[in-house]
Amino acid sequence: MSNDDKLDNLEFFDSFLDTDPLDSDPINADPNQNLAPDILSGAKFNPTDEPADDDSDDDLDLPKPKEIIEDPLDDDDDEPADDADDDDTEPSNDNDFAIFAKGLTQAGMLDVENPDEIEWTEESFLAAMEETINNKAWTQLEELALETYGEAGVKLVEDIFINKVPVSEYLQMFNNEQVVENVDLDNEDNQERVFRAYLAKTGLDDDEIQDQLNYARDNDRLAAYAEKYHGKLLEKMQQERATLSAQSEARIQDMQRREEERENLYATTLKEAIKTGEIEGYPINDKAANDLFSFVLDKPHQLPNGQRITDFEYKLAQMRQNDPKKFLAVARLVQNDLDLAPVRKKAVSEETNSLFKGLQTKAKTSGKGSQKNDKTFAKYFS
Repeated sequence: MSNDDKLDNLEFFDSFLDTDPLDSDPINADPNQNLAPDILSGAKFNPTDEPADDDSDDDLDLPKPKEIIEDPLDDDDDEPADDADDDDTEPSNDNDFAIFAKGLTQAGMLDVENPDEIEWTEESFLAAMEETINNKAWTQLEELALETYGEAGVKLVEDIFINKVPVSEYLQMFNNEQVVENVDLDNEDNQERVFRAYLAKTGLDDDEIQDQLNYARDNDRLAAYAEKYHGKLLEKMQQERATLSAQSEARIQDMQRREEERENLYATTLKEAIKTGEIEGYPINDKAANDLFSFVLDKPHQLPNGQRITDFEYKLAQMRQNDPKKFLAVARLVQNDLDLAPVRKKAVSEETNSLFKGLQTKAKTSGKGSQKNDKTFAKYFS
C-alpha cells in the first residue's frame, strides 16, 4: 500500500480543519454559545465578592492563564523540583536501532550478550536479527531430530547441515543403522542377515561367511552368534558413519582455511594497490578497492543445488549466457595473462590513423600552411 492510500484511509484528519464545525464564523462567534445554559447561570452568589467591571468578560471568575499552565521553559523559574529533575535526567545518545535492539534483547527476542557494547547500525541490527533467526531455527530442528531419532538424530543434523557430509550416502548409512538397531532377532532370517553383515565387515569373503554360517547352524549357535554380532555390527556401522562425518568436517575446515588465506591475500594485495594507485595498470582507490573486495568474496547468490557464488562468478555466468562476445573477450584477456599490450596498440593505431586523416584534409585546404601541419604531425612520431 502506498503512502497516499494510507492517508486516504485516515478519516480523523477531517477533524483538523481551519474552521470550527460548530460555527461557520469563528472570528465573531461567541466563545460561550455552545456551553450549556446551566453552566452559564449556575455560579453561586458570594456577597463578599467585589462587583466586576461592566466591560469584564470574567463572568465565571475563571483563574488566570498563568494559574492554569506555567511555561516549563521560563528562565526565571528556579524551583528546586525542576533542578532535581534536570539533574536526574541524562541525555541518551542511542539511535533508533540501539533502542529497538536493547528492547528486543530485554524481551528475550534478540540473541545478544552485551547489547550496550555494540555499535548499533542498520547493518549490525540486521546481522543480529539474522543470527537470532538462525539460532532459533537450529534449536527447533535439533529438538525435532532429538524427539524423532534421539541423540542419533542430533548427530544427523550436525553432520548434514554443518559438516556437509554427502547426503545420499550418509542417509543410506543412517537408515541401515536404524534398521539393524531395531531388528527382531527372534526371526531366524534376521539372525542370518546380522550374521552375514557383521562377518562381511570383518573382511571375510562369501565362501568363508557361508562356512561360518553352516557351522553355527550345525551347532545350534546361530541365535547366540546373531545376538553377539548385533552389538558389534552396530558399533562398526556407527564408526563408519563417524569416519564419513570426520572426513567431511576436515574437508570443510580445509576449505575455510584456504578461503581465509585467499581473503588475507586479496586484502594485502589491495592495500598495496591503494598505495600505488593502480592494480595491473588499472586505477584504484579506497572505495574501488572495497567494492572489488566484496565483488570477489561476498556470496549473495545461491544456485539451485544450494551452492553460493560471488557477484563476480554470477556476472561471468550471466555474461556467458547472454553476451558470448564479451565473455570470450574476457576469456581471451585471461588467456593472455592480462596482457593489455595488443589492446593498447590497437587503440594507438586507430588514434594515429584518425589524426593522420584529419591533418591530410587540412593540408589539402591550406597550401601555405602545409609546412606547419607537417611539423604538427611529426611530433606524434618523435
